[in-house]
Amino acid sequence: MKISDATSLAKIFDQTDTLVTVVLSGNLIDDDLLRMLMTGLIKNNSITHLDVSHNKITNHGARLLSKLLGENSVITTLNLSDNQIHSEGGRYFARGLRENDSLLHLNLRLNRLTDEGCNLLLEGLRDNVSLVNLNVGSNGAGSQSVQTLLAILRDPEHNLKTLDVSGNDLTSDHFEQMRLCMANNKTLTSLDIRSNPGYADARRAVEEIEKIVHSNEYQFKSL
Repeated sequence: MKISDATSLAKIFDQTDTLVTVVLSGNLIDDDLLRMLMTGLIKNNSITHLDVSHNKITNHGARLLSKLLGENSVITTLNLSDNQIHSEGGRYFARGLRENDSLLHLNLRLNRLTDEGCNLLLEGLRDNVSLVNLNVGSNGAGSQSVQTLLAILRDPEHNLKTLDVSGNDLTSDHFEQMRLCMANNKTLTSLDIRSNPGYADARRAVEEIEKIVHSNEYQFKSL
């Protein structure tokens, strides 16, 4: 994407009240280009689906995008997978999530949040009960993140239905803790925990977790 393209799109975003879905995946968008796009996005009240995956967005861009998640947000789907967002970006999105009640789907797969950034993000999610789909796969999530995630899964007020934590640093002990935590969970209907270091060594715990998730899915479809 060129500077002129970003400028033109920003004007369109500012003026339209009918555009709902924006997909800008794989356009080499960096923080400077995103800043130009944001001049229009921040004024728009119709766009609900924003896909800026497979770009070059870093923490600075995450800070800009988090402003779209304020209390008057209309964004329901935000896809930021495969960018260059580090731990501080998790803090920015956590702030947005605490104020937000519109976002349903958040994809941050294949970034560089680390365990610290994932934990910060999940801490923000503890105050958000509207999000139903979260993908933080391949971000280096570990012990800190797991403990906060378990608190969310225990909380009956949360409505998280789809969760992807594949490709992280979860151990067999983490899966055992998750098994115990999931015993009373009635909302999670899809869970991807593959490609973690402890996955192969925790087959019994993994099988129990999968049974619970499948049971929830069956109950949900029966409603």
